Amino acid sequence: MNTPSPDDLVRRLERWGGPLLLLGTAVFYLARLGTAGLYDPNEGMYAEIPREMVLLRDWLTPRFNFIRYFEKPPLLYWLTALAYQALGFSELSARLVTVLAAIGGVAVTYGIGRDLWGRRAGLVSGLILATSFGYFIFSRIVLTDMLFTALLAVTCWGVLRGLLDPAPRRGPMLGAYAAMALAILTKGLIGLAFPVLTIGAFLLIIRDSRLLRRLELLRGSAVFLAVAAPWHILVGLKNPDFFWFYFVNEHVLRFVAKRHLLDYAPMPLYAYLIMVVVWTFPWSAFLPVALRRYWPRSKPTSREDRGFLFILLWAASVVGFFALTPSRLEYYSMPAFPALALCVGRLWGAEMAPRSGRALASGLSYSCFGLLTVAVGLLPASWLFPRLENVSLYNMFTAMDAYSRDIQYGILSNAEVYTVPSYEELVPLLQWTTLILLVGIASATLAWLRRRPGVTVACLVATMLPTLTFVQTGIVMFEPHRSIVRLADVILREFRPGDQIIIEGPYENFASANFYTGQRARVLHGLFGDLEFGSRYPEAKGTFLEEVEFAALWRGEGRVYLFSDSPSRIAKLQALGPPTVVLGRSGKNWLFSNRTGT
Repeated sequence: MNTPSPDDLVRRLERWGGPLLLLGTAVFYLARLGTAGLYDPNEGMYAEIPREMVLLRDWLTPRFNFIRYFEKPPLLYWLTALAYQALGFSELSARLVTVLAAIGGVAVTYGIGRDLWGRRAGLVSGLILATSFGYFIFSRIVLTDMLFTALLAVTCWGVLRGLLDPAPRRGPMLGAYAAMALAILTKGLIGLAFPVLTIGAFLLIIRDSRLLRRLELLRGSAVFLAVAAPWHILVGLKNPDFFWFYFVNEHVLRFVAKRHLLDYAPMPLYAYLIMVVVWTFPWSAFLPVALRRYWPRSKPTSREDRGFLFILLWAASVVGFFALTPSRLEYYSMPAFPALALCVGRLWGAEMAPRSGRALASGLSYSCFGLLTVAVGLLPASWLFPRLENVSLYNMFTAMDAYSRDIQYGILSNAEVYTVPSYEELVPLLQWTTLILLVGIASATLAWLRRRPGVTVACLVATMLPTLTFVQTGIVMFEPHRSIVRLADVILREFRPGDQIIIEGPYENFASANFYTGQRARVLHGLFGDLEFGSRYPEAKGTFLEEVEFAALWRGEGRVYLFSDSPSRIAKLQALGPPTVVLGRSGKNWLFSNRTGT
């Protein structure tokens, strides 16, 4: 009996590729999802707002620390609130919507690639997305962006089917309008901007008037408004200031970096573009080859080439949009990840097809050797890492993480330093990761030199699985530096009725305090953070404290717990009179009390 070759196995797997891809992604992505505490500020905020929706039974008006909060629309909150009702309040249920959106994004990417270029290209595209460095990382963090990414992918899939299928398809196109409306309910008007930019540029290039009729503008607009408009209208009628704050401040002024209360440090353009390459590692190495092969040199006429043009414009609209605005963050390129995976997936799908005398793409050799060079360079760098001292760690995470930049530039934080795990913790993890990358990429390069493209892709996928497992270990390792769960546990053990919890500085810096303690915190010197707009509403009365009010509470009979990220706060507390008790420290965050436990 002849033993099937690896390439033969790949071809046989194509038949069951879709279900296996979905199952494998689900198992891998759901594993260890709830092992790390919620990272503040973002995870704590996006976990707490739906918790308050459940407690207050008010699904119309988002609240943060029980104060009206209108920076983002409500779809992520609604879905997370449903997860809470089904599974209870936990890190797992808080992250569930995000990880399910990530899994769904892989499935949609597979579907688009299959429809345009066949099952092989769809399977490879889905694998590329699922094993991309940044896509996995952001599937573990509660943000609106992953849900938005999945919905934008659904929108583009529906438009592609509506425009390019041989027979007009009203259903997929109307589904695209519904998905676009849900994208707006997830992250705002960019849910409309990206599809409009992509479709508009596509139609201008193709210049086929028949496609305009396939857009179903009248019916589609009705579906779009039926889904997107009700919440905006109802919340605006109930809260008159909503329209200015949400549409003008959070959209127009944010785009031009003139937003009232800029509460984050944007990325420079060069760093933003570099991070696009990093987030899509290792597959970004093959993107230049894909662009060189499939870049439209004339108006495309085939369905396959028109689909590639549309996907290219999808990626360009996302990356280009945020390249033009100074108000950009490292994860804003995320909605382009499925499109970039499809570009590379088409290339590898074609390379894995039966040869029929066709030569392999020579450019892929350069890409493989480029990846190998990076891996060879990373291994000695990981061993030299301890000699580089704190500058290397600090600069690395400042470049990749918005919150660390906020601390560096003193934006909404009193902390003097952004803390990271020790070298003793990090270096072994980095060394093992780089060793796996070196062995895996070397194996992939060898397979390519032996003209085995299917094995090359399999080697890269197999390399990224343990690499991403180590990434999850790193996320857990950073928990003491980005989460207050351990400090909150101290409060839970000692809290008594009548005790008060106070947060110094913007509430969002300790956004998970309410989530973990189940209590409502008061805020000292916090009127310049995310709650500044909501502080004018009646429910904010008594929440915000000045120094005189805080001093009276600290000297009073009741017990006070104080979260602070300011090292100078200790001296100020000691000057107030009662002995200051340091209950704990987690990274840059401190927990103080004016009483010992009883």
